[in-house]
Amino acid sequence: MKNKKQLGFKVFSLLTVFALIIPVTHATAAPKKFKLCAGLGGIPGLVGLLGPTTDGIAKAGAKARGWDYYERNNKLDAATTMKNADLFIQQKCSAILFFAGPTDALAAKFAAAKIPVITYDLPRKGWYFLGIDNSQAGYEGGKALGNILKTQWNCQPDLVLNSHGYAVGIVDAMRSGGMSDGIKAVCPDIDPKKFKDFEGGGSIEVSSPAARDILAANPTAKKIAAVGLNDAGVVGVIQAARQLGSDYKVLGWGQDGNLITGDKVDPDLKGSVLYFLEGYSSYAFSLLDEIAAGKKPAMRDAATNPAVLVKPCPVTAAQAATLPLAEARAVAGAGKPKSNLYDMYCPKK
Repeated sequence: MKNKKQLGFKVFSLLTVFALIIPVTHATAAPKKFKLCAGLGGIPGLVGLLGPTTDGIAKAGAKARGWDYYERNNKLDAATTMKNADLFIQQKCSAILFFAGPTDALAAKFAAAKIPVITYDLPRKGWYFLGIDNSQAGYEGGKALGNILKTQWNCQPDLVLNSHGYAVGIVDAMRSGGMSDGIKAVCPDIDPKKFKDFEGGGSIEVSSPAARDILAANPTAKKIAAVGLNDAGVVGVIQAARQLGSDYKVLGWGQDGNLITGDKVDPDLKGSVLYFLEGYSSYAFSLLDEIAAGKKPAMRDAATNPAVLVKPCPVTAAQAATLPLAEARAVAGAGKPKSNLYDMYCPKK
């Protein structure tokens, strides 16, 4: 009897050991959950909604896919941006949507952590570039203003002031340069000497005094056409002319759409090219879905060869008045994570 008990105990002990061993040898680690991170904070002159508020569209798209989501605001501050980069790395982000001026130091941090980055509007080597078709956006805006110049002034402005933001490099060259090209396509006989390019800094505060200097140096010029990198740079020109006297007439067309909607649109801003910047993230998911699936999309990191191209949407001031404000568009876009704001809101021709 004793031997039987000992044998039974040994069998029980062996089974217990096997029971402990088998789950361990056959267990598999749970797959890492994809974590989408967003670094907001804007770019001077291109702030839009991705500066002061959360990216609801990115958050909704991540939620719809069952991903984790983490967001920080760079607050247009270099030191804050670097701290946020460290937080993204600590969070073990699977991919980052980034909206701030890219630097060598940031690129080095993310490269060392092997985190893919999608950057908006400003290209950076090694980061997927998502942005507007800058040349086409500029050309369409310039052409739209050219048609107004043809109708109202018989293509005979006294000056064409082009407010640049040279700091953004090729983006400015394509966008602002496209504006001049668009005007010339409609009004080819405007004297090239009438085109005046200047640094507008992408802001009213910089472009307005710079434009005043040009107008003061050309006192007989009274019919002024104004174009540039963005709405703010163009409105700066309009305000400068108004400050110098009531005998000025200004026809302006902007870019980005930040100042063409709402109840405080300058009456001389005749139109703009909308990018729906607040909805850029909806385009990014075409790349993010591939990355989340374990694929590595081909690197396309130049403004001339972007990974994702956003369509420009030129609108007159009258058309813009019928559109919801950017805040409302962003909320609506978050409710439709598989759509984009261009399809939802760009007026059909």
